[in-house]
Parts: sequence; structure tokens; C-alpha cells
Amino acid sequence: MSVKKLSVALVAALVLSASAASAQDATFNATRVTVESGKSFEAVVEAVKSLVAKSGMMVMGEVNQGQMLSMAGLKLKATLFLVGNPNVGKQIFEQEHAAGLYIPLRVFVYEDGGKTFVSYDKPSSLLGQFGNDKVKKVGEMLDQNIGNLASMAAR
Repeated sequence: MSVKKLSVALVAALVLSASAASAQDATFNATRVTVESGKSFEAVVEAVKSLVAKSGMMVMGEVNQGQMLSMAGLKLKATLFLVGNPNVGKQIFEQEHAAGLYIPLRVFVYEDGGKTFVSYDKPSSLLGQFGNDKVKKVGEMLDQNIGNLASMAAR
């Protein structure tokens, strides 16, 4: 294959790849919510743990991303929580197994510029892509729950 034909083939492949990616982007956009806190990172982390338990959910996983990143030389206070409720999860998984990409929910607590933040993607924006009204309705209920949790943890 000549260099010219190879170049044309590469350009065509890149264009097709870019248009496929933008088509995916157009069909799915998560809505991220970030709540600023006046409390310390440690206080917000403890508040998240406590409020998750009080809200009928559970911390299903905790990833200290700051500790991991320190191995690469980055100093950062950052913890990711996987939170959920098995009964609510069952309602979703009965309808859509692929929702396991987003359930349990992710709540991220991090410090930036001396301030602490709680961040999450609205469950309805994550689950809405499945086009299932039952899953969407549960996602909207979770929007309220996770929003209340983030707001209370930040206060």
C-alpha cells in the first residue's frame, strides 16, 4: 500500500472514530454535582460514613485515592466511596444488569486549594441512558437521597 493510500485510510479511520465518539457523547452526559464544604477533609469523610449508615445505605467500598496517588508523588486528600442499598440495587438490576457500571453510587470527597468538596454524578443522569422508566424513576429517587447526603456531609 502506498504512503498516500495509507494516509487516506488513517484519516478516514480517525474521522470515523471521532464521529462515533461524538455520537456516544451526544447520547450520554452525566450531570456532576459538587458541594463545597467549610469543614476539614477528615470531618467530611467521617460525616459521609455516618450519614450513609443513617440514611439506610451502606459503604460498600472505600478507595483512598490520595494514598494511591502518593505512590506516584502526588500529594492529595481524596477518598472515593461506593455507596448503596442492596434492596434498591435489586430494583435496578432486575430491570437492567448493565447498571452495574454505576451502581453502587460513587461519592468522591477531595481537598482542592485548601477547601473540601463532595462530588457525585446524579444517578438519574447515569441510569437514564438505559431508556427504562422503572430504572429512571429509581434514579430520580436516588438523586434526592445522594443530594441530601452530600449537602448534609458538607454542612
